[in-house]
Amino acid sequence: MLDEPITLRPADARRARTTVRKRMAERGIDCEHIDIVEAVVAELLGATIESGLQGSARLMLESFPLLTSVRLRCSRDVQVRDEPFGLRDRVLERLTTAAGKRANADGTTDLFAEIPHTA
Repeated sequence: MLDEPITLRPADARRARTTVRKRMAERGIDCEHIDIVEAVVAELLGATIESGLQGSARLMLESFPLLTSVRLRCSRDVQVRDEPFGLRDRVLERLTTAAGKRANADGTTDLFAEIPHTA
């Protein structure tokens, strides 16, 4: 559905969310689900920008009958937790079935989220 490199700057994060919304709408996905996916993408992009990651990352979205899978491949490890309040964790916990990070053999890190379709 979507597999694009994005530059890790706030303006490009906004552009990525707009692209997500457009691609999902083109596929006929309901607006409520698009809003949730866009919010999750914003949280993952926020984590990379706040971690000081520079350069680019690869945003991948894939829609399945029961959920939408979001992956953000980063060139190095990224901290998802936003201490001291853990707001990002709570947002991701509320909107997703699963979210976290995974180290890849090539040294990259994937931030991921699985977002269930609303009934």
